[in-house]
Amino acid sequence: MSVSTLQSTSASASVEDARAALTFDRTVPRQLVHRASVTEVFLTDGAPVAADRFLVGAQWPRHHALYHPDPSGRCDFMLLAETVRQAGIFLLHRYYDVPLGHHFVFKSLDLHIDDLDALRMGGTPLGAVLDVTVDATAASDARRFDARLDMTIEADGRVCAYGSVAVVVVDARRYEAVRHRGRDIVGGTTTAPAASGTPATAAPTTAPVIAGRQDANVLLRTATDAESSTWLLHVDLRHPGYFEHPSDHVPGMMLLEAFRQAGHLTAARDCALTALQARFLSFGELFQPIVIRSATGPEGLLRLTAVQGERALAEADALFVRN
Repeated sequence: MSVSTLQSTSASASVEDARAALTFDRTVPRQLVHRASVTEVFLTDGAPVAADRFLVGAQWPRHHALYHPDPSGRCDFMLLAETVRQAGIFLLHRYYDVPLGHHFVFKSLDLHIDDLDALRMGGTPLGAVLDVTVDATAASDARRFDARLDMTIEADGRVCAYGSVAVVVVDARRYEAVRHRGRDIVGGTTTAPAASGTPATAAPTTAPVIAGRQDANVLLRTATDAESSTWLLHVDLRHPGYFEHPSDHVPGMMLLEAFRQAGHLTAARDCALTALQARFLSFGELFQPIVIRSATGPEGLLRLTAVQGERALAEADALFVRN
C-alpha cells in the first residue's frame, strides 16, 4: 500500500471517528456563538479531524421566528448563512483560544447551494454537519486574530452547499479604534444620533410584501419618490432576532437578509436564492438611513449594495433561480 493511500485511509478514518463523536442532543454554549438566547443557537457540537480541520454539528428547526422554509418546504438560505457565521465564531473560541469578549469583525461571507432538494424539511428538524478547514494567524500579543474558514455543508448526510467566512478578531481596545474610525466626527466628538429606534427618512415609506409575507421580518421600505430598485432599510432595535442582544451597529446578518429581500423583489417571483458572495466594508450606524440597491450584473447575477450617506457598508453578488 502506498504512502498516499495510507494517508488517505487515515484521513477517512479520522473523519468517520469525528463524525461518530458528534452529538446533536443539545446546543453548544450560547456565549461561544455570541448569542443571548439558546433558541438562536443552531450548533450542537464540534470535533477535530486533523490540524486545522474540524466537523461541526448543527440542527435546523422546522420553523423559526426569523427563518422560514420557502413555499416548497426548503430550509431558509439565511439559516444556512447564520450557521456558517456561528461555526466561525465557535471554532475560533473553542479550538484557537480566542478569548470571550473579543470582537469578531466579519470581512466576507460566501454561501453556495448546489443541492436545493437536500434542504427540504421533513417531519423532524434537519441535522447538518459542516466540514471546516481553518486558516488562522494570531498576533504575538493575542489581541488580534485573522482567519478564513472554508466549509462543506451536509444536510441529513447529503452534501448540499459550500460556505466560507473571513474575519478579523480584536480585543476591546482595538475594536474601539476600528469602530470609531468610520464615524462622522464634528468638533472632535462623535456626531450625536437621532433619538429614535428607526432611521429617519425624508419621505413616507411603506413595507412591500416579500416572499409572500408582510410582517416584522420585512426589512425594506419603499420611499414614495424612490426608484423601483432602491429601498430604505428598516432598523427596529426591538426586533427579537437581529437585536436579541445589544449592538452598537447594524448587524451584518440584517444586511444580508435585506439583500435577499431586495433580490426577491428584483428577480422573478417564483425563485430561490442559491448563491451569495458578500463583502462587509464598513460599520452601519443605527440611527442614520441606509439605502439598499439592486442592479443586474453579469451572468444572471444581481449586484446588491448597502450605502449610508457616501459610505458603502456592504455589497454582494447573488444568484436567484426559478423554482
